[in-house]
Amino acid sequence: MVGHVGFDKIEAGEEGGLDTHAYAHYLHHKYFEVNYADGLIPFDKWFGTWHDGTKDGDEAMNARWQKKLQRENARKEAQEGNQA
Repeated sequence: MVGHVGFDKIEAGEEGGLDTHAYAHYLHHKYFEVNYADGLIPFDKWFGTWHDGTKDGDEAMNARWQKKLQRENARKEAQEGNQA
């Protein structure tokens, strides 16, 4: 639920705040192929699915997507070759 509040931070007094990771979660809904975890444990950074909203994040996401498409196309070609 915290990721759906729409704010990056929730104020907790004058000097404090709670990070909601809402922007990272927004990017997950925008692209779906990124930011699966809630940000408490850096799973996305470990597994290469982190997107921080920058142009570099877009490029990394697109490179991962292209590799995924290549793997899928190679798998389909191999299946078609086995059926012939």
